[in-house]
Amino acid sequence: MNAIRRVKDGIADSLRMHHTDAALVNQNSTRIWSNEDMDPVPAQRRNWTSWTFASYWLSESWGPTAWSVGSSLVAGGLLWWHALLACIVGHIIASLMTVWNGRGGSIYHIGFPIWMRAVFGMWGSLFPLTLRIILDIVWCGIQTWFGALFMDIMLQTIFGSHWTNIPNKLPVSADITTSFMAAYVLFFFLALTTAFFRPHQMKWLLTTKAITQPIACFGLFIWAVVRAGGPGGLALTATTPSASVLGWTFMAAMNSAINGEFGPLIASDSDISRYAKKPRHQLIGQLAVAPWSASVVVALGIVAASCTTKVYGVAYWNPGEIMYAILAENSNGATRFACFLCSFTFMIGSVGTNYVANLLPFGVDATAWAPKYLNITRGQVLCAFIGGWAVVPWKVLTSGGSFLVAITGIGIFVATLLGILVGDYYLVRRGNYWVGDLYTDDPSGKYWYWHGFNWRAYTAYICGIALPFPGFVGAIGAIPSLSSITTSAAKIYAIGYLTAFLIGMVVYTILSRVFPPGDVAEARSMPFEHMGKKGDLVLMGVDRSASDLEGTDEAMPTKY
Repeated sequence: MNAIRRVKDGIADSLRMHHTDAALVNQNSTRIWSNEDMDPVPAQRRNWTSWTFASYWLSESWGPTAWSVGSSLVAGGLLWWHALLACIVGHIIASLMTVWNGRGGSIYHIGFPIWMRAVFGMWGSLFPLTLRIILDIVWCGIQTWFGALFMDIMLQTIFGSHWTNIPNKLPVSADITTSFMAAYVLFFFLALTTAFFRPHQMKWLLTTKAITQPIACFGLFIWAVVRAGGPGGLALTATTPSASVLGWTFMAAMNSAINGEFGPLIASDSDISRYAKKPRHQLIGQLAVAPWSASVVVALGIVAASCTTKVYGVAYWNPGEIMYAILAENSNGATRFACFLCSFTFMIGSVGTNYVANLLPFGVDATAWAPKYLNITRGQVLCAFIGGWAVVPWKVLTSGGSFLVAITGIGIFVATLLGILVGDYYLVRRGNYWVGDLYTDDPSGKYWYWHGFNWRAYTAYICGIALPFPGFVGAIGAIPSLSSITTSAAKIYAIGYLTAFLIGMVVYTILSRVFPPGDVAEARSMPFEHMGKKGDLVLMGVDRSASDLEGTDEAMPTKY
């Protein structure tokens, strides 16, 4: 009873609102701009070390998403080694973008919504938050479906034909069977439990995934190679594009590797790097694993698909499809037990992925939208229900091909935001920010700009998406004539993520240097990250001691 009471008390406390901005000056509105989850993370919650960040990338890379990446690339006509090389190059570039974006979070211990205030303005930040909220909701539903897939396999290994022969009471138009709906409901409530926790409480899940996911991936890979007697010729594509098209197809594959596997995690990095115990931990931990980990899993998926082609005559790109095929071929006790362990591991992995990549970002962004009513846990619960049910992911995945392409393509809109943020942090303000001004609508605040909007950021944003946008329209089928990779629009969209990132960064940097906001001259006059390393964060309830600082001999408060 005591244990149950502690759990209930913990959940109640996680949902309770703790407002902290009573001392802030808000002259333009009575709006609350902060709460406990939006403030800089206090020292006692900064418990992510290098190993935690390394575990984070091991847990996110070694899973069904990276395993299946090769399918879309090979389907585009690339040879297996073309696809693998594109992933390697893309993942290295994405890793660098990740640590660039995560640096500010590890210094100032603030998340994505607060950084958007710094560059887009207090009111202007709400648009980019809305954009990411939409993505979080959709991908939450899709990830819940994938988790239900492994729940379904696990239940099949336990109950055998008693599970697979459950009569389907749902119409064909539902695009889901009764048994799979039952698996979906079970997984949904399992994943929902993580919504009541904050990142500093979830280290154990990342560590568990980092150990178990690679074992499951290698186990499935070894089975495929042994069962097939070798990978065969790896001839997974019937046609290869001409030399003139191959280069752009390769670039599109590289862009897909960045946007598909890394895109959401790059944007979310400051939401987790803010929990870094030391700034170097996010740098060392992420660069030690992120550049190579996902590429290894892509290679395993390509080889396993070649093996299933030899065995079954069909290339199975998803671990779930492979296990369904294994159980259909041989359902003895040993086989079912092995598939149970593998599916259970991938299912728990899906729980962790949904938390880190979808629930947490939504919780953070929704909190910034309504800090008076929402905190991270309330937002995460909201995301779970909206994404899990309102999106109707089983219909999206069966009949919403164009919708999925559109959601994936929205990565160019997020990449522009990141380019602007990186440009502001490194090239415009040299890493110097007045944190207190990020929580007030006082017109004298340094990030109020023009009525709460920074026109430089919005101009750079429009420029960043302008070039790849026609290709995006062609990709979703709105204008079929733009869909061919031979068109100029499609070629630009083939490198759309990098294009949007670079244009947003360059245009914003130029505008901010030619028409500098009021605080830029002061920020640039200081050493790099001076305000972060020696700043006074007591205003927001975060007392930074000398032991928290790197590269300094003592904490020297600077009054805002």
